[in-house]
Amino acid sequence: MDIVDAIPALLPPVAYDVRGLGVRREAGAIAAVLTSAESGAQTVLREQQPDRAVVGLEDWERNYALPDSCSGGVSQTLEQRRTALRQRIAGRGDLSRGFMIALAATIGYAGATIEEFGPTTCAHPCDSPVLGFEWIGVWRMNLAQATSITEATCEGASDAPLRVFGNTQLECVINRRKPAHTLVMFGYAS
Repeated sequence: MDIVDAIPALLPPVAYDVRGLGVRREAGAIAAVLTSAESGAQTVLREQQPDRAVVGLEDWERNYALPDSCSGGVSQTLEQRRTALRQRIAGRGDLSRGFMIALAATIGYAGATIEEFGPTTCAHPCDSPVLGFEWIGVWRMNLAQATSITEATCEGASDAPLRVFGNTQLECVINRRKPAHTLVMFGYAS
């Protein structure tokens, strides 16, 4: 039974002719309003989940300060926007190497490694670089490739670097999610 048939069935049969044209028109108008309300309710239920949001995605992003400076001004697909939102909602991360390596992999840098630095001690090999206490909390994320490599040209400025490489989005995301007391460097294989 659809809504148009259900509404006249609710009326007392003695007072109304449930098959009358006026009752059927009124039932059709009420059914249209109820169908629209049901559709709106389904939309509200769907929009409560960031994985399924379409209409309310901009509100979700606004509440979680997205897109942020790490987006790099690049337009993202609907799924990329939802992924960024899920990552933001999921939390701040943790202090483990595994978390940082997995984060780099989600941005497209699978196979990253982490090397931690610290002051040189007697236990280090003799050919180790001499590092002081200022190296406590310094680590390097080694990446297999750089997404942007810019070489110097003859037409460039005389004070321009000979080679610039890196991924600003990756570096922004890692710097945002790294432990606050640490300093990260990025090593790109050329």
